[in-house]
Amino acid sequence: MIRPALTALLAGISVVPGAVPGAVAQVGEPVDLTHPFDASTLYWPTAEPFALEVVSEGETESGWYAANAFCAAEHGGTHLDAPIHFSAGGRTAAEIPLEDLIGETIVVDVSTAASADPD
Repeated sequence: MIRPALTALLAGISVVPGAVPGAVAQVGEPVDLTHPFDASTLYWPTAEPFALEVVSEGETESGWYAANAFCAAEHGGTHLDAPIHFSAGGRTAAEIPLEDLIGETIVVDVSTAASADPD
């Protein structure tokens, strides 16, 4: 099940075990791009906001049980935006080959400028 795991990673939902936010990665090393997936997540302006409902949290007849239900627009946070969203006949996320999602990158450190002016 590589595709769901990859989609989750690209969506910013998955955490790379042991990764330290802001750490410099070595060539070929995975980088944690995780962002919160909650009420603070940014969404497309016309999308409904994130909603979380606690379904159960506590003791039941069978023991402890915790479960939530959530609703989130697909155009929210960091995600893979499939071509089909804006192109009739475009590929869905499941139709995009893994090798099309991997490539070289250049890191531009703007942390100093951003700390002086976060906007």
